[in-house]
Amino acid sequence: MALVGRTQLGMKATGSTCSVPDNPKAKLMYYLNCLCSVLNLDDEDVDIKRLRDYSNYWRLTDEETDLLMMLCGVALKPDVLLNKCIFQNDALCGDSSNEFYELEAVSDRLLVAGSVMIGGRTKRVSKIMTFKVKRKLNT
Repeated sequence: MALVGRTQLGMKATGSTCSVPDNPKAKLMYYLNCLCSVLNLDDEDVDIKRLRDYSNYWRLTDEETDLLMMLCGVALKPDVLLNKCIFQNDALCGDSSNEFYELEAVSDRLLVAGSVMIGGRTKRVSKIMTFKVKRKLNT
């Protein structure tokens, strides 16, 4: 396990700016894309590539949408991965809604799992993802 938290020397943000369509399916596809990066999931599978292509969310078939929901809701369920390889940490996100960090970075707030079980297989955590909780404004 590695410790990650405050930005310190050696902590390298690796994220990039992107635009995710304002559509629930596109957002779920973006989540899958993020976790594939964090967990180094194989991208050679054509199905996974299609499920990660959030800009073309409208191209998914009903069967692919079901698979996406199963993957993200069961195998990659956020509460299972929370505080292992994804962390709610507004400060580490900066101006973005999320940010990725290489695991070379060591700090003193978050305990990162070296590996996690996904679908009965052990996957090495190669990065972490921090995210901000989206707050709704009262109107």
